[in-house]
Amino acid sequence: GLYDPEDYDLKIDLWSNSNGDQLKYLFSNLLKLDLSEDASELMNIALLTNSYYPEKNITETEFLKIKSDWLIKNDNRELIEEYLIKNRILNLLPELTRYLIDQYLSESNVEKACKIFLKNTEVINDEYLSKFNLYCLINAGRTEEAQLILDLKKELGFNDKYFEKKINYLLGYADKPEKTISEA
Repeated sequence: GLYDPEDYDLKIDLWSNSNGDQLKYLFSNLLKLDLSEDASELMNIALLTNSYYPEKNITETEFLKIKSDWLIKNDNRELIEEYLIKNRILNLLPELTRYLIDQYLSESNVEKACKIFLKNTEVINDEYLSKFNLYCLINAGRTEEAQLILDLKKELGFNDKYFEKKINYLLGYADKPEKTISEA
């Protein structure tokens, strides 16, 4: 596939010799323009094709941010989801993942918001995303997996009693939902 990181032999040398300063300038201006559908599609291909990162005057994180900003500007949710899942980069781009989830949640579409987590196989570092992942697993009936992740998080120092009480209610360990309001 176009974005599959396992196709390393298909990785092309599209960006590696590019000057990062010029790319940052170009894309900051590009984000201000309303491109035609064809031009946007060409940009999607250029930015999301499996290629080497630029090496001069730009970090991998900065280049990923350029891609993320582009995807958010164009609000193509299916493309964002495909990009995040196929490249296994939920942790590298938590802002993009949050954007996608928040867009679906703003429409009360929990099923779509959870879809990305149910396909995910990596541990999620971002606290907001990790908490929502637990909710999605429980909502999908994958309670043992959710409990295991919560237990691992607690062993690694996670301490949010309010959230734990809510999760315990969803898991069926508490008879009544927590009524207090989180101050976090």
